[in-house]
Amino acid sequence: MKNERLTVNYKPVILMTGSSDLEPKRKLKRVYYYKNYAEAMEAAGAIILNTSVYDKDTVSQLMEIADGLFLTGGTDIEPHYYNEPTQEYCGSLDSWRDDLECAWAKAFLSAGKPILGVCRGMQMLNVIMGGSLWQDITAQTQIIHPYDSIHKINTAENSILRELFSEEFEVNSFHHQSIKEPGAELIPTAWDASTQIVEAFHHQSLPVWAVQWHPERMTGEERYTKVGPDMMPLFQFFVNKCLRKK
Repeated sequence: MKNERLTVNYKPVILMTGSSDLEPKRKLKRVYYYKNYAEAMEAAGAIILNTSVYDKDTVSQLMEIADGLFLTGGTDIEPHYYNEPTQEYCGSLDSWRDDLECAWAKAFLSAGKPILGVCRGMQMLNVIMGGSLWQDITAQTQIIHPYDSIHKINTAENSILRELFSEEFEVNSFHHQSIKEPGAELIPTAWDASTQIVEAFHHQSLPVWAVQWHPERMTGEERYTKVGPDMMPLFQFFVNKCLRKK
């Protein structure tokens, strides 16, 4: 019997971040993430890798393994990162996660490897690139932008969102903060109906993309948000960007 050689297609390894909190019953610290984040990336052809450390040696070693970085949604970002005091309308914070994501994002930016940010992840990338945030949209701008709602967005001409979906489509909204001043070299590519809330951006020269809504809740067999286009093309686009060049 001849030995048969197994051919395995390469799957990009994408490092994904999660949130931390204190488990209520046993008071033990934990790191967690919603399963649909991983499922969306895996369905698009990636392998998901999680880490809760960011020391120099770990970053150096994992940077050789990981092909992309996925910054997921979560709590608000410490305002001191964008040189502002914390206001009373700022939400819950996670300084451990802020430090971890800053370390990993800076490493991927320096290496020129792909990054995708979702909701908080978009805001974190903006802050890392020198931008700022509205700590609460309604309190600071008087724009009505309800949490846990559906609204339309308009995409920029020649943007990847316009190419993948259309000029206008519906998305979900699970945020009370938004971009105030865009970070350096970040180009907005989508806005809400008021045109004052940036809903997406990409980096001028690096493979960095981010959206303010939750695309992982708009795809898959257990899709949470029923309206709007299937967001799988966005995940496939990102995973393809993470493929290593031969």
